Amino acid sequence: MKPPRLDARLRVVADCVPHCALAADIGADHGKLTAWLLYHKRCERMIASDISAASRAKARALFHCLGLSERVTISDAEGLHALAQPAQAVIISGLGGGTIADMLAQDVDLNGAALILSPHTELPRLRDALSRRSYRLTKELVVKAEGRFYQVWQAVPGEMRLTEKERALGINLGATFSAVPADYLRWQLKVTRNWHGAEAVTLRGWIKERIADEEGDHSGSL
Repeated sequence: MKPPRLDARLRVVADCVPHCALAADIGADHGKLTAWLLYHKRCERMIASDISAASRAKARALFHCLGLSERVTISDAEGLHALAQPAQAVIISGLGGGTIADMLAQDVDLNGAALILSPHTELPRLRDALSRRSYRLTKELVVKAEGRFYQVWQAVPGEMRLTEKERALGINLGATFSAVPADYLRWQLKVTRNWHGAEAVTLRGWIKERIADEEGDHSGSL
């Protein structure tokens, strides 16, 4: 039996995980990403954590079918409390940015682990949480999967000071095989078109500037 196929978002997440002895997948759901990383020997061992008993049961069954059970520890701990031992990489994907930010605020030593994050919402709040945790973003990739746009981040220990524009839109968005930054930004502009207030107007202006930069046109007219 081969591991389940990953969609475009999870495949980019997987590609951001460094080869390591131990990685943790926090909010592992049914264990697809964990299984892929173990099967392809990207990680020697993994911690798969999820607070849902049903998800843990499905993940456990998948690991058993693939012969991976001895290389994975399944945890029901909340957030970073699943890190019972130091990991070289911590993956948190498919959750809201606020939820991930709350996890990063937990009093748990990350021991310098690389973070691979795929937040669905509240991206500025999560960037703030990374700064408070003394982590800096090294990758901010845009992905399109099943008609929706996402971002996948990689962060490592280090100082990060962001302007308000960088806090809102990121530092340096990168393309993947499924999406380019200009398309992502145009989608984001559509999402914000009905937002009201001065902050929304400023945000749309920043997005238009970024689109012009991506397209090599600094006129800012869209």
